[in-house]
Amino acid sequence: MRGPLNSGSVHSPAWKRLLLTGTLLATSICSASSEPPSSAPPDFLTEGASAHLPVPSNLDDILSTSWFRGHEARPEAMIFSPEGLPGPGHSGREMLGTQGSLLIRNVTAQDSGSYTVVLTTSRGRRSVTEQIRVKANSELVWIRTFPENIGHVIQSDLNYSVVLQCWTTLSITPVLYWTFNGKPCWAEDKLIIRRLSREHLGSYVCVVTDNQKQHFSRPVNISLSEVSVDPTDEPIEPDPILTVSGGSAIALLVAGGVGMVALLAGIVFTIAQAHRTDGRRIRICS
Repeated sequence: MRGPLNSGSVHSPAWKRLLLTGTLLATSICSASSEPPSSAPPDFLTEGASAHLPVPSNLDDILSTSWFRGHEARPEAMIFSPEGLPGPGHSGREMLGTQGSLLIRNVTAQDSGSYTVVLTTSRGRRSVTEQIRVKANSELVWIRTFPENIGHVIQSDLNYSVVLQCWTTLSITPVLYWTFNGKPCWAEDKLIIRRLSREHLGSYVCVVTDNQKQHFSRPVNISLSEVSVDPTDEPIEPDPILTVSGGSAIALLVAGGVGMVALLAGIVFTIAQAHRTDGRRIRICS
Protein backbone atom coordinates (compact mmCIF):
# COMPACT_ATOMS: atom_id res chain seq x y z
CA MET A 1 0.00 0.00 0.00
CA ARG A 2 1.39 3.41 -0.92
CA GLY A 3 1.12 6.83 0.51
CA PRO A 4 0.11 8.05 3.94
CA LEU A 5 -3.03 7.01 5.69
CA ASN A 6 -6.15 8.70 4.40
CA SER A 7 -8.30 8.93 7.48
CA GLY A 8 -10.99 10.97 5.71
CA SER A 9 -13.06 13.76 7.15
CA VAL A 10 -15.71 12.51 9.50
CA HIS A 11 -18.09 15.27 10.54
CA SER A 12 -20.95 15.00 12.94
CA PRO A 13 -24.27 15.12 11.13
CA ALA A 14 -25.36 17.74 13.67
CA TRP A 15 -22.35 20.05 13.24
CA LYS A 16 -24.45 22.85 11.86
CA ARG A 17 -26.28 23.05 15.14
CA LEU A 18 -22.95 23.71 16.84
CA LEU A 19 -22.24 26.85 14.81
CA LEU A 20 -24.42 28.91 17.15
CA THR A 21 -22.52 27.58 20.17
CA GLY A 22 -19.20 28.39 18.52
CA THR A 23 -20.39 31.89 17.61
CA LEU A 24 -21.40 32.59 21.20
CA LEU A 25 -18.05 31.33 22.41
CA ALA A 26 -16.17 33.42 19.87
CA THR A 27 -17.99 36.62 20.90
CA SER A 28 -17.45 35.95 24.60
CA ILE A 29 -13.73 35.21 24.30
CA CYS A 30 -12.98 38.88 23.64
CA SER A 31 -13.93 39.76 27.20
CA ALA A 32 -12.38 36.63 28.71
CA SER A 33 -8.78 36.28 29.72
CA SER A 34 -6.47 34.87 27.08
CA GLU A 35 -3.06 33.29 27.46
CA PRO A 36 -0.41 33.12 24.72
CA PRO A 37 1.23 29.81 23.88
CA SER A 38 4.23 28.67 25.84
CA SER A 39 7.49 30.36 24.91
CA ALA A 40 9.28 27.01 24.72
CA PRO A 41 8.64 25.45 21.31
CA PRO A 42 7.10 21.96 21.43
CA ASP A 43 9.07 18.93 20.41
CA PHE A 44 8.59 17.55 16.92
CA LEU A 45 6.29 14.56 16.56
CA THR A 46 6.70 12.00 13.82
CA GLU A 47 3.84 11.12 11.51
CA GLY A 48 1.72 8.31 12.87
CA ALA A 49 2.34 9.24 16.50
CA SER A 50 -0.24 10.60 18.94
CA ALA A 51 -0.39 14.20 20.14
CA HIS A 52 -1.70 15.07 23.60
CA LEU A 53 -2.75 18.67 24.32
CA PRO A 54 -3.49 19.13 28.04
CA VAL A 55 -5.48 21.85 29.75
CA PRO A 56 -3.79 24.10 32.34
CA SER A 57 -3.08 22.13 35.48
CA ASN A 58 -3.49 25.14 37.78
CA LEU A 59 -7.25 25.19 37.26
CA ASP A 60 -9.43 22.96 39.43
CA ASP A 61 -12.86 24.44 38.75
CA ILE A 62 -13.23 23.70 35.04
CA LEU A 63 -16.88 23.25 34.08
CA SER A 64 -16.48 22.55 30.35
CA THR A 65 -13.92 22.68 27.54
CA SER A 66 -14.16 23.22 23.79
CA TRP A 67 -11.37 22.86 21.22
CA PHE A 68 -10.69 24.72 17.98
CA ARG A 69 -8.07 24.60 15.24
CA GLY A 70 -6.02 27.81 15.00
CA HIS A 71 -5.47 30.80 17.26
CA GLU A 72 -9.12 31.81 17.39
CA ALA A 73 -12.33 30.13 18.50
CA ARG A 74 -14.03 30.17 15.10
CA PRO A 75 -17.23 28.10 14.77
CA GLU A 76 -16.15 26.46 11.51
CA ALA A 77 -12.90 25.32 13.18
CA MET A 78 -14.56 23.74 16.21
CA ILE A 79 -13.24 20.27 17.02
CA PHE A 80 -15.31 19.61 20.15
CA SER A 81 -18.17 21.62 21.63
CA PRO A 82 -18.55 22.26 25.38
CA GLU A 83 -20.96 19.30 25.43
CA GLY A 84 -18.23 17.05 24.01
CA LEU A 85 -19.83 16.75 20.56
CA PRO A 86 -17.61 16.73 17.42
CA GLY A 87 -17.77 19.85 15.28
CA PRO A 88 -16.83 20.87 11.72
CA GLY A 89 -13.11 20.73 12.53
CA HIS A 90 -13.26 17.11 13.69
CA SER A 91 -11.37 14.76 11.36
CA GLY A 92 -12.25 11.47 13.05
CA ARG A 93 -8.85 11.12 14.73
CA GLU A 94 -9.50 13.39 17.70
CA MET A 95 -10.86 12.35 21.06
CA LEU A 96 -11.27 13.95 24.46
CA GLY A 97 -8.97 12.80 27.24
CA THR A 98 -9.00 13.27 30.98
CA GLN A 99 -10.04 16.70 32.29
CA GLY A 100 -10.96 17.85 28.79
CA SER A 101 -7.56 17.37 27.18
CA LEU A 102 -7.32 16.71 23.44
CA LEU A 103 -5.78 13.57 21.94
CA ILE A 104 -5.02 13.41 18.20
CA ARG A 105 -4.18 9.95 16.83
CA ASN A 106 -2.03 9.19 13.79
CA VAL A 107 -0.91 12.77 13.31
CA THR A 108 0.28 13.99 9.93
CA ALA A 109 2.33 16.98 8.87
CA GLN A 110 -0.93 18.82 8.09
CA ASP A 111 -1.83 18.66 11.81
CA SER A 112 1.02 21.02 12.68
CA GLY A 113 -0.14 24.34 14.03
CA SER A 114 -2.06 25.98 16.85
CA TYR A 115 -5.00 24.61 18.81
CA THR A 116 -7.16 26.76 21.07
CA VAL A 117 -9.07 25.47 24.07
CA VAL A 118 -11.87 27.53 25.59
CA LEU A 119 -12.29 26.82 29.29
CA THR A 120 -15.49 27.58 31.17
CA THR A 121 -14.86 27.96 34.89
CA SER A 122 -16.83 29.25 37.85
CA ARG A 123 -15.05 32.58 37.34
CA GLY A 124 -15.82 32.94 33.64
CA ARG A 125 -14.26 31.92 30.34
CA ARG A 126 -10.62 31.89 29.31
CA SER A 127 -8.75 30.59 26.29
CA VAL A 128 -5.36 28.92 25.99
CA THR A 129 -3.47 28.20 22.77
CA GLU A 130 -1.29 25.12 22.35
CA GLN A 131 0.94 24.12 19.45
CA ILE A 132 2.09 20.85 17.93
CA ARG A 133 4.76 20.32 15.29
CA VAL A 134 4.75 17.16 13.18
CA LYS A 135 7.77 16.13 11.14
CA ALA A 136 7.08 14.42 7.85
CA ASN A 137 8.06 10.78 7.86
CA SER A 138 11.32 10.30 6.00
CA GLU A 139 11.21 6.52 6.26
CA LEU A 140 10.30 4.54 3.17
CA VAL A 141 8.51 1.80 5.15
CA TRP A 142 6.76 2.03 8.50
CA ILE A 143 4.06 0.25 10.51
CA ARG A 144 0.86 1.65 11.93
CA THR A 145 -0.88 -0.36 14.59
CA PHE A 146 -4.05 -0.79 16.59
CA PRO A 147 -3.86 -0.41 19.49
CA GLU A 148 -1.30 2.34 19.05
CA ASN A 149 2.28 1.46 19.82
CA ILE A 150 4.35 3.49 22.26
CA GLY A 151 8.03 3.46 21.39
CA HIS A 152 7.35 0.68 18.83
CA VAL A 153 5.89 -1.52 21.57
CA ILE A 154 2.28 -2.74 21.71
CA GLN A 155 1.00 -3.85 25.09
CA SER A 156 -2.22 -5.85 25.02
CA ASP A 157 -4.09 -8.51 26.96
CA LEU A 158 -4.65 -12.03 25.71
CA ASN A 159 -7.69 -12.72 23.48
CA TYR A 160 -7.77 -9.09 22.26
CA SER A 161 -7.36 -8.06 18.61
CA VAL A 162 -4.18 -6.47 17.27
CA VAL A 163 -3.81 -4.95 13.79
CA LEU A 164 -0.52 -4.11 12.05
CA GLN A 165 -0.52 -2.35 8.68
CA CYS A 166 2.51 -1.76 6.46
CA TRP A 167 2.89 1.61 4.72
CA THR A 168 5.39 2.79 2.13
CA THR A 169 6.16 5.92 0.13
CA LEU A 170 7.61 4.03 -2.85
CA SER A 171 6.09 5.19 -6.11
CA ILE A 172 6.06 1.76 -7.71
CA THR A 173 3.91 -1.16 -6.70
CA PRO A 174 6.10 -3.01 -4.21
CA VAL A 175 6.18 -6.62 -3.07
CA LEU A 176 5.98 -6.85 0.69
CA TYR A 177 5.90 -9.46 3.41
CA TRP A 178 6.15 -9.72 7.18
CA THR A 179 8.76 -11.30 9.37
CA PHE A 180 7.99 -12.63 12.83
CA ASN A 181 11.01 -12.92 15.11
CA GLY A 182 13.22 -12.81 12.01
CA LYS A 183 11.36 -15.46 10.00
CA PRO A 184 9.29 -14.61 6.86
CA CYS A 185 5.65 -15.44 7.48
CA TRP A 186 2.96 -13.44 5.67
CA ALA A 187 2.72 -11.70 2.29
CA GLU A 188 0.04 -9.06 2.80
CA ASP A 189 -0.05 -5.38 3.71
CA LYS A 190 -2.34 -5.74 6.73
CA LEU A 191 -1.78 -8.29 9.48
CA ILE A 192 -4.78 -8.95 11.73
CA ILE A 193 -4.44 -10.96 14.93
CA ARG A 194 -8.04 -11.53 15.96
CA ARG A 195 -7.34 -13.22 19.32
CA LEU A 196 -3.93 -12.54 20.78
CA SER A 197 -2.21 -15.56 22.31
CA ARG A 198 1.24 -16.13 23.74
CA GLU A 199 2.37 -17.57 20.39
CA HIS A 200 1.84 -14.11 18.85
CA LEU A 201 4.19 -12.28 21.23
CA GLY A 202 7.40 -11.10 19.60
CA SER A 203 8.90 -8.76 16.99
CA TYR A 204 7.21 -7.89 13.66
CA VAL A 205 8.96 -6.25 10.69
CA CYS A 206 7.49 -5.25 7.33
CA VAL A 207 9.81 -5.87 4.36
CA VAL A 208 9.18 -4.10 1.05
CA THR A 209 11.02 -5.15 -2.12
CA ASP A 210 11.29 -2.99 -5.22
CA ASN A 211 13.34 -3.42 -8.39
CA GLN A 212 16.56 -2.39 -6.65
CA LYS A 213 16.65 -3.55 -3.03
CA GLN A 214 14.74 -4.43 0.11
CA HIS A 215 13.49 -1.86 2.61
CA PHE A 216 12.79 -2.76 6.24
CA SER A 217 10.50 -1.05 8.72
CA ARG A 218 11.39 -0.54 12.33
CA PRO A 219 10.42 -3.60 14.38
CA VAL A 220 7.22 -3.45 16.40
CA ASN A 221 7.11 -5.67 19.48
CA ILE A 222 3.92 -7.13 20.92
CA SER A 223 3.97 -7.89 24.63
CA LEU A 224 1.44 -8.49 27.38
CA SER A 225 0.12 -5.63 29.45
CA GLU A 226 1.69 -5.20 32.81
CA VAL A 227 -0.86 -5.94 35.53
CA SER A 228 -0.10 -4.57 38.97
CA VAL A 229 -1.29 -6.71 41.88
CA ASP A 230 -1.84 -5.15 45.29
CA PRO A 231 0.18 -7.23 47.76
CA THR A 232 -2.20 -6.28 50.57
CA ASP A 233 -5.11 -8.04 48.94
CA GLU A 234 -6.07 -11.16 50.86
CA PRO A 235 -6.94 -14.32 48.95
CA ILE A 236 -10.61 -15.13 48.75
CA GLU A 237 -11.43 -18.29 50.66
CA PRO A 238 -14.27 -20.56 49.51
CA ASP A 239 -17.40 -20.85 51.58
CA PRO A 240 -17.15 -23.58 54.22
CA ILE A 241 -18.88 -26.86 53.38
CA LEU A 242 -20.56 -28.87 56.15
CA THR A 243 -19.40 -32.48 56.16
CA VAL A 244 -20.89 -35.31 58.23
CA SER A 245 -19.35 -38.72 58.70
CA GLY A 246 -19.37 -41.74 61.01
CA GLY A 247 -22.16 -42.23 63.54
CA SER A 248 -23.60 -38.78 62.93
CA ALA A 249 -24.11 -39.60 59.26
CA ILE A 250 -25.89 -42.90 60.12
CA ALA A 251 -28.15 -41.17 62.64
CA LEU A 252 -29.01 -38.49 60.12
CA LEU A 253 -29.91 -41.09 57.50
CA VAL A 254 -32.09 -43.01 60.00
CA ALA A 255 -33.88 -39.82 61.06
CA GLY A 256 -34.48 -38.93 57.45
CA GLY A 257 -35.90 -42.38 56.73
CA VAL A 258 -38.22 -42.24 59.72
CA GLY A 259 -39.43 -38.81 58.70
CA MET A 260 -40.14 -40.01 55.16
CA VAL A 261 -42.16 -43.00 56.47
CA ALA A 262 -44.17 -40.73 58.77
CA LEU A 263 -44.90 -38.38 55.90
CA LEU A 264 -46.12 -41.20 53.64
CA ALA A 265 -48.28 -42.61 56.46
CA GLY A 266 -49.89 -39.21 57.02
CA ILE A 267 -50.67 -38.90 53.32
CA VAL A 268 -52.26 -42.36 53.17
CA PHE A 269 -54.33 -41.68 56.32
CA THR A 270 -55.59 -38.37 54.93
CA ILE A 271 -56.66 -40.00 51.66
CA ALA A 272 -58.50 -42.82 53.51
CA GLN A 273 -60.35 -40.37 55.72
CA ALA A 274 -61.41 -38.38 52.66
CA HIS A 275 -62.84 -41.47 50.96
CA ARG A 276 -64.68 -42.52 54.13
CA THR A 277 -66.28 -39.08 54.50
CA ASP A 278 -67.40 -39.08 50.88
CA GLY A 279 -69.03 -42.51 51.36
CA ARG A 280 -71.05 -41.28 54.35
CA ARG A 281 -72.30 -38.28 52.43
CA ILE A 282 -73.43 -40.45 49.54
CA ARG A 283 -75.47 -42.73 51.88
CA ILE A 284 -77.10 -39.76 53.58
CA CYS A 285 -78.15 -38.28 50.24
CA SER A 286 -79.68 -41.56 49.06
